[in-house]
Amino acid sequence: FDGLTRLLNRSAFFDQAEKLAAFSERQRQPLSLIQLDLDHFKAVNDTLGHHAGDVVLTHSAAIIAQAVRKADVLGRVGGEEFCIILPDTGLAEAVEIAERIRCKLATKEVLIDATHTLKVTASLGVSSSEEQQDYKIENLQSVADGRLYLAKAAGRNCVSSGA
Repeated sequence: FDGLTRLLNRSAFFDQAEKLAAFSERQRQPLSLIQLDLDHFKAVNDTLGHHAGDVVLTHSAAIIAQAVRKADVLGRVGGEEFCIILPDTGLAEAVEIAERIRCKLATKEVLIDATHTLKVTASLGVSSSEEQQDYKIENLQSVADGRLYLAKAAGRNCVSSGA
């Protein structure tokens, strides 16, 4: 587990994701992946310090964890990057879940200390086995990551799915 957020760490996440992908492929069920990156996170660390960054990460992880379903697998895969595997979920439903996460993050303020609160937003990219005709996690993540950068280029605080 990641010591700060208590989510799966990168290696544990990918271990579970690969098992879910293999199961989904055998069952011929769709599998989707959401790649999420907190917007302007570096500025939080640079202006308010790393303690503030840690508060933002734990706050965001808790909100994301509450927004996903029991069967979904969530992990922190990088500094301010999170990844979610959604079994038995097509692209349209995955986009709805990503949008729900985006809205929940954007509407809750983070209390940093007695004098600072922040609004946290995220950019999200979504991919699915049904549209990619592929269950390989690294490929689904690569597509979702590319779409995440399209969301950032589109102004951040949005979901990009290629649809």
